[in-house]
Amino acid sequence: MNTSGRTIQNRTLLGVVLMLAGLALYPLSDAFVKHLMGTYTVYQTTFLRSLTRLLPLLIAVFMQGGIKKILGTDCYKLHAIRLSVNLAYTLLFMFSYTIASLTTVYTLSYTSPLFMILLSAIMLKEKVGKEKWIAVFVGLMGVIIAMRPGNGVFEMAAFVILFATFLGALNKILMRKLAATEHSLALAVYPNIVMLLAMAPILLFKWQPMPWEHWLLFGIVGLITAAGQYAIAQALRFAQGSTLAPIDYSSFFWVISLDFLWWQKTPDLYTICGAIVIVGSNLYILYRTRKEQVVVKGVS
Repeated sequence: MNTSGRTIQNRTLLGVVLMLAGLALYPLSDAFVKHLMGTYTVYQTTFLRSLTRLLPLLIAVFMQGGIKKILGTDCYKLHAIRLSVNLAYTLLFMFSYTIASLTTVYTLSYTSPLFMILLSAIMLKEKVGKEKWIAVFVGLMGVIIAMRPGNGVFEMAAFVILFATFLGALNKILMRKLAATEHSLALAVYPNIVMLLAMAPILLFKWQPMPWEHWLLFGIVGLITAAGQYAIAQALRFAQGSTLAPIDYSSFFWVISLDFLWWQKTPDLYTICGAIVIVGSNLYILYRTRKEQVVVKGVS
């Protein structure tokens, strides 16, 4: 029994370490993307980002059974809706990197769980207790603090990021519906294919030639993103999602560090206070969810 306990504990620790690593790699990938978007358009950067993501995913498709087995589907309508939402939210997020700092983008994107609760109640008919609704309201107050009302330029960036985050939450809800019947690799491959097809006609007229070192940077972005995805996927194998969820906010440390080291930008007091309120409301929602799960298990 003691050996078993140690094994579980060691795997949980490994899961936490892998999650921390994965969450550090994502902001690093986004920092490279933001840097490249100082030279290239949103369309070209999005195209190359999707291309570098798609290549390792296709290798995984062939290793796990081939195109017909992995990508076959009967849910054409739901896929079409989800892919349209994914396309819009990806382009908005990419655009947000050109008008806001990494810290600002990440701070406001932490509202995703708040939007998830709202959409789950509306679309999935999930019951949401009053405590969670209060937490959502508190989180929205954090958004208002971080937005600094009255600062016109920042308000525009904030609304772009918030709308993109809303679409990202809607994308996750649609993915949850599709996950019941579709292969997880298909859910990752399709958006990148659609992104390439959508950007290709635009780039026929707007393609900007790139030196070899920028091709290398885009390749690094793909490798970093793939490594981050793999680390997070492995983390979820070794530790429970409820254990790993609070670690999501460790990325805030990395985006602040990257903003300072790469662009010499430091977050202001409004952004930090808003982030604290938003993250606090999300952690309370997580606490309430865990408590509800314990009650349900006790009843059953």
